[in-house]
Amino acid sequence: MRKIIVCDDVELERQLLKDILHEYFEEIHEEICVEEYSSGEVLIADAEEGYLEGELLFLDIYMDQLNGMETARKLRALSCNIPIIFLTASPDFAVESYEVQASGYLLKSFSEEKIKKLLNRILKTDMQRRVAIKSKRQYRYPYTDDIVYVESDKHTITLHLSDQSEIVAQDKLIEIEKRIDEKRFLHCHQSYLVNMDYIKDVKEDFELQDGTIIPIRVRGRKEVLDKYNEYFASHFE
Repeated sequence: MRKIIVCDDVELERQLLKDILHEYFEEIHEEICVEEYSSGEVLIADAEEGYLEGELLFLDIYMDQLNGMETARKLRALSCNIPIIFLTASPDFAVESYEVQASGYLLKSFSEEKIKKLLNRILKTDMQRRVAIKSKRQYRYPYTDDIVYVESDKHTITLHLSDQSEIVAQDKLIEIEKRIDEKRFLHCHQSYLVNMDYIKDVKEDFELQDGTIIPIRVRGRKEVLDKYNEYFASHFE
């Protein structure tokens, strides 16, 4: 059973995080126990008594009396090496978080996707989704994380992957979009489906991290840009 610790002085915030954690571990078919703390003082008291056990600690920075950063410093002074993910409404302590070897830094209100990615990395679980693509006479199963964009030309679609390889198949773009079924994939043009995680800038069109330009349709351009702005605000700000 996985044991996760959540320390936040706001009960509603603790409950929100607990719901996401339970959903995550249910998806990977693992049992979870979430230990809750409403203050850094009680957390430190249990650590001093040797009662603090867990694989991961979600620690709010802005708490009354002993804040999260001070709590983390005390934990490290007690030789408690539990991985810490800071929760905060401000990036003010981002640099200081490295002093206590923080494993993550989440700005509220955090997204489920960001939390799940952190859990994948820290707990070494594999929640990466894959999609089946029939290429010629065999099936390929790329991770959706690795799909940068999908390009359509008549009845041929090309998946461009992050390692610069390609998968070519006879299919329809709208069918690929349905199979991937992830909000981060934006149908920005009749011939393009782009993974918004790889967008670096928006000018006349989308510019990707490798410099590739992905066109934005003229008709419905505002809708496309609104969807990207909404995604950007919830994931990267």
